[in-house]
Parts: sequence; structure tokens; C-alpha cells
Amino acid sequence: MPTVREPHVAVWRLFDLADEIDTDRVAGTRFALRRSRSGAVRLEEPPVELDLGDHGFAGRRGRLRARVYPFGVVALAWRVRLGERLSWTDLQTAALELVGAPGLDAWMRERLEPLRGELAQALAQPLAAPGEEGFYAVHVQGFEPELSADALVHELDLAPLVLGERVAASAQLRADLARHAFSYSTGDLALLGFDGVFIYDREGIWDVADLVEWVHAELLELDYYDGVLARALEGAPQVLRELGWGRYGRLARLRRSLMERRAEITEVQTRLAGALRITEDLFYARIHRDATEVYGAAELAAAVQAKLGTLAEIYRMVSEEMQFRRAQAVEVAILALIALEVVWALLGRT
Repeated sequence: MPTVREPHVAVWRLFDLADEIDTDRVAGTRFALRRSRSGAVRLEEPPVELDLGDHGFAGRRGRLRARVYPFGVVALAWRVRLGERLSWTDLQTAALELVGAPGLDAWMRERLEPLRGELAQALAQPLAAPGEEGFYAVHVQGFEPELSADALVHELDLAPLVLGERVAASAQLRADLARHAFSYSTGDLALLGFDGVFIYDREGIWDVADLVEWVHAELLELDYYDGVLARALEGAPQVLRELGWGRYGRLARLRRSLMERRAEITEVQTRLAGALRITEDLFYARIHRDATEVYGAAELAAAVQAKLGTLAEIYRMVSEEMQFRRAQAVEVAILALIALEVVWALLGRT
């Protein structure tokens, strides 16, 4: 088994704190991918990065970093250096112990609280119960003896490092994982698993993990608005069932609510779609596209779009009902006027 150089493990927890965060009011540096050429990856409004210092947990110490996204998400990443060199077996043991350490989730939430207080003035419509996502990355800078990217995929058992548990990987599982392996050269590798990411990069660059973080931030935001849409769609039929004659005002309020919700979520979708654009970097474009599939962001975006379509259909039906009731009211008014004229005519004859 080979020895790895400069092994690190980083643990991420992402929290959806508010509808929006005014990042101009957050003191920090704007995030940028290190390796990408100028203009190849465009960030419409890059998150703000904050260095939160060294923190210890489970007998390890590491650097804690936060990124504050304008669409309301805060990502905490705790990066731990496992040593200068480790055997492959020791790397697996140390990484799995750290990412599976009891109390890690609670510890990360505790690290969030001071930052949440500092961000209070920048939060627009804070959420009472923040949504949460998480993943981790195992990063190494080299092997002794040296191994190519192809050799890493086919000769080493990478499954435990990206699945978070020791598992005797079947040929089918290895084949599934290999479909999510990406290399820019023979000396680097990024492997996307559902819970974790394995990165081999000789220069110690973490851009792949940063892209995965971005996808999880999008996933968290989409999940929140998927829930918002689900609640809106659940409530609409009840309002429609309770409508009786003379409830035009309630119908109008329902239509206005549906219209506002649709406009709000369409705006969020547009912002997310334009927040990160990869135009001239095939390697990063493939990783980002694959990550949206692996972590369910593409599927969730489709679910949100389907709910928006249903909401639009309900809005159309409510509008038609309002037009029908308006026409009925006009007809009743006309009949009433005719009846009144008849009555006056009869009274005039007497």
C-alpha cells in the first residue's frame, strides 16, 4: 500500500439562515477559485470568506472558515491536517474516525452561533429553523511511490473515503464511483461520492471541494423553496373548497398570494442560475454538472419547476373563477336594475 503526503480532511456544514444576506455588510474577502483562468468561471456575486481561526475537536485541531452567500446560506468548513505522511490504511482510519466522530454535528452548530450573532444586521428575514446540509473532503498532495490518476481509481479502494464507512466495494460500486472521477492531468484526481469527495492535487488546491460546496449551497436554497411551494400548493385547495357566494375578496387574496410566491421563487431560480457561470473551463464545468446530479440539485430544481407549473395552473384557474364571479355579479346587477325599472314603472301607473 502506498504512503500519502500532506493528507487533510475537511468537514463542511451549510446552514440556510435567511432569505438573503447583505454581503456588502460582511467584513471579509470575496471568494475566487484559485486555478481557473480569468473569465472562465464567473461569479455574479461571490460569497464573502471569513477566517474563524483554529478550533479543536475529537483530539484534532484545524482551521475553521466560513463563507457567506448572498442568497442566505452560510458554509462552515473545518480543515484538519492529519500529518506529513500517512500510510493508505492509516489515512482511511483517521479520515473515517474524524468524519464519523460522535457530536460533530452539534459541535459545528455551536461554531455557527457566534457568527450568526455577528451577521444579525445583514440577515433579511431570518429563518427560525435553519436548513442544514453537510459533506466532507479528503485531500492529499502526493503518493509514494507515485501513482497516476488511472491507477488510483483502479488499484486503490477509494470507496470508504467517499462513502464515509468501511465497505467491501463490489465491481458494480467501483464502476459507479468511476463514473464520477475527473482528472485534468495524470497527476490529479477528483472523485465525487454521495457523502464525501476525494481530491488528489499536487499543488494543494481545493477548488473541486469549493465547487461541491457551491452545489450544496444551491441545494439547500432549492430545498427551502421546494418546501415553500409545497405548503402553498397544500393550502390552495382548502381555500378553494371553503369559497362560497360573496367570497370574492378571499379569492382575490389567494390569487395575489400565488402571484407573489411565483414571482419570488422565479426570481430566486434566476439568481441561482446566474450566480455561477462556467464558460471556458471544461474540467470545472464537468465537475459542477456532475455534482448537481450526484447531490440531487438538478432533480430538486426540476421538482421546484414542476411545482411552479402547478402553481401557475392554480393561478390560472383562480383568475378564471374571479372573472366568472365578476361576470355573474354584473349580470345580477343588470337584472336588479331591470327589475327596479319594472317596479318603478308599475308604481308609476298606480
